[in-house]
Amino acid sequence: MFKLFKKYLKPYLAGVIAGPAFKVLEAIFELIVPLIVKNIIDIGLNGKGGKDYILQQGLILLALAIIGFMTTMTCQYIACKIAAKYRYDLDKDLYHKINTLSLKDFDKYSVSTLQTRLSNDVLITQRGVAMLMRLLVRAPLILIGGTVMSFIISPRLGIIFVIVGVLIGLILFVISKLSLPHNKRIQKDLDDATNITKENLVGARVIRAFNKQKYEKNRFNDTVDTIEKESSHLAIFSALLNPLVTIIANVGIILIFYFGASFVNTGSLTQGDVSSLINYMVQISLAVVVVGDLVVVFSKASASSLRINEVLETEPKIISGNEIPEDQEEIVKFDNVFFSYHENNSYALKNINFSVKRGEVIGLIGSTGSGKSTIINLLDRLYDISEGQIIVNGINIKDYDLSSLRKNIGIVHQKSSLFKGTIRSNLLFANKDAREEEMYKALKTAQALDVVLNKENKLDSVVEEGGKNFSGGQRQRLCIARALMKNPDILVLDDSSSALDYMTDLNLRNAIKDDYKNTTVFIISQRPNSLKYANKIIVLEEGSIVGIGKHDELVTTCKVYKEICDSQDYKGSDSHA
Repeated sequence: MFKLFKKYLKPYLAGVIAGPAFKVLEAIFELIVPLIVKNIIDIGLNGKGGKDYILQQGLILLALAIIGFMTTMTCQYIACKIAAKYRYDLDKDLYHKINTLSLKDFDKYSVSTLQTRLSNDVLITQRGVAMLMRLLVRAPLILIGGTVMSFIISPRLGIIFVIVGVLIGLILFVISKLSLPHNKRIQKDLDDATNITKENLVGARVIRAFNKQKYEKNRFNDTVDTIEKESSHLAIFSALLNPLVTIIANVGIILIFYFGASFVNTGSLTQGDVSSLINYMVQISLAVVVVGDLVVVFSKASASSLRINEVLETEPKIISGNEIPEDQEEIVKFDNVFFSYHENNSYALKNINFSVKRGEVIGLIGSTGSGKSTIINLLDRLYDISEGQIIVNGINIKDYDLSSLRKNIGIVHQKSSLFKGTIRSNLLFANKDAREEEMYKALKTAQALDVVLNKENKLDSVVEEGGKNFSGGQRQRLCIARALMKNPDILVLDDSSSALDYMTDLNLRNAIKDDYKNTTVFIISQRPNSLKYANKIIVLEEGSIVGIGKHDELVTTCKVYKEICDSQDYKGSDSHA
């Protein structure tokens, strides 16, 4: 926790010092109060001071109260301001870090836990920062100062303060030790609750279609019940703190009264001394209650800090190279590529070898799970290969500048996803400097021009979250237009025409071929007709290439490809287009 605080509070060191400094002043004024009360009793009431002395000392108490209030408010302001800046900096770095993680890193954490760490965990540590500045210095100062003042007044009664302090410290240590594991488990359970909530919101239609509302409700309730049990255990420890501290402090006060009375009778102490000692004990007991709150807050912040640091210290599996090569005739080459999603697992891709020239259309076909999308993930370097090498424009993909690589590859995934905003903002997402005529060109090629022209606001038509106000086919065509806005060297259509009719699919392929002649196109499809005019079709089966060639060759030479054609009753005629 303090490692995280040290890093993100360093730029605000002046405020971090100034805030607690004001609290130190307030604590000093508070420690002076019992001494003034002592003088009021011994000199004003029992001595010769009289009313004038009592009034004078009363005005001093009022002045201390006003100054103490001002120093407290100043510290509160500084603490809140720095805590807000701390959260801003941490949020920014954590969000940036998450965006540098590879898909393999995402597989390790899951989206739900990253969401919780970015929101709830950061908020908890922000509270820790505020409490650190407001109370961490003050509470120990009251404890130590009160004990020191007790020894100054009466060394014999000061021993009571030491015993009380040791017992209270032991209680705090035990409660802190017992609280930390529960805080860690609560954070993990919150990840599970976030994940279930996300799944239910995203999959609401599926859940209702299968009438699984009750099942999902029970699943969520089970997770929340677990959080409730852990929170109850944690609350028990927190609830024990105040009574135990109060009991020990009250025993200390009783002992002060008992021994103090005898010391007053012998003349070694005054009534004002006993009163000040009791005030110091009360101050210490109240400070310890605050320390108890600090223990709870810091226990939570410690657990959250571990989770945040885990992400911040994760070294991305994908490291960008620094080479930006010039265009080559052979744009892509897979050379003996092997890939496994997890270490010690079987290969998802085995001995993949093929090369692609600029401007060619490459088809990828195969059964579900054969590795088609995995090849594209490797080409876009969302994962790194296990063995072999991938060459893009004559350069090993690992040496390629990552930003430049992805800038030159346009991908339209199976699941079409539009961002909330407008059609224009979605197209500009790919190229922020694009002109309107470039947008219309991409829309025309993607067969999406009618989608825009039929809207009242044209390019400024609203796109709801996920593009839910468009049909599946419209979303796919708009996503293809967005990919074309990059004017990419390589365009990947990952089964992105599945919601299109055959004629629209044919027009789309012809338009891309005519309008983007220098663009190399990878088409993943289960329709042999969509790949019929490809320069090269790669047939995959269980992660291996079982056939490479044109359509007419593969029908006669590749059993897997022929089976796919037969399963769709494909005759090879244009009538199916």
